[in-house]
Amino acid sequence: MARIDLTLRIVLADPPEGVVFSLQDARSRPVDPAMADGGDLSFDVAIALTDTPDGPRPGGGFVRSDGRGRFVYIASGRQAGQHSDWSRRIKVYLHDLPAAEAGAVLTATIAGRDKDGGPACATIPLLSGWRRI
Repeated sequence: MARIDLTLRIVLADPPEGVVFSLQDARSRPVDPAMADGGDLSFDVAIALTDTPDGPRPGGGFVRSDGRGRFVYIASGRQAGQHSDWSRRIKVYLHDLPAAEAGAVLTATIAGRDKDGGPACATIPLLSGWRRI
């Protein structure tokens, strides 16, 4: 595998109504904002997997990295461009992506609501692991 382009579909389960969520690009700009209306929200993220000596590495305009690995941000409230009391980001790590072919769509679900009733924030574990659809 030299490079595989694919889509990640991240589903936010039960996000709080009236809060805007968006992808956040590598320059911290909101992309594709959507207001939660009582149902789940989903965001499609285009990524590229490239071969490295340590295995496939996710990359693309939404992928960031830190000492724990590569991830994407989903923003909410002010971080997503909404005039709101909320200003939060969800960090979704891209560990354990299954093998995929070019053009594939992989999906996972995360909690959209935090324990305080507001939008989820910080590093959120997957409710369901990555799977091909």
